[in-house]
Amino acid sequence: MADGLEDGRQADPPIRDRGDTMLMTTVLVVFLMIGAFALISAGEAWATRRDVQATAQAAARAAVQVSAEEVRGGVAIDPGMASARAAEVASASGYTATVSVSETSVTATVTGAVEYAFGGAGFPSSMTATATATVERGVFAGG
Repeated sequence: MADGLEDGRQADPPIRDRGDTMLMTTVLVVFLMIGAFALISAGEAWATRRDVQATAQAAARAAVQVSAEEVRGGVAIDPGMASARAAEVASASGYTATVSVSETSVTATVTGAVEYAFGGAGFPSSMTATATATVERGVFAGG
């Protein structure tokens, strides 16, 4: 009766922890993937924010590059022309721009959508940046 008990019953096989490692590995891989997706999405949001800010700065600079018509009789920025110049720069990047003109300075606000590879709750769907530029003497469009 090497495998049995004294009263003739069979002994229970030893309890093993098989499967526990596989469960822990599965849970760990899931958490690592969620972390990687969040990191990738945060990087995409940061890159879009940086691009929108650069576009806002370029749009503001373009808006203050006055034309020859605007220079005659002193520098006066035409709000319509400034908005058109800023919108052209923003649309080339796929964004939208709004312009505020005050005498010799322009403030451009650019908004762009963030495209995520892995969308998720809590990440912003768009980014907005603002930049201001002032007219400089000797710098005008159409040279």
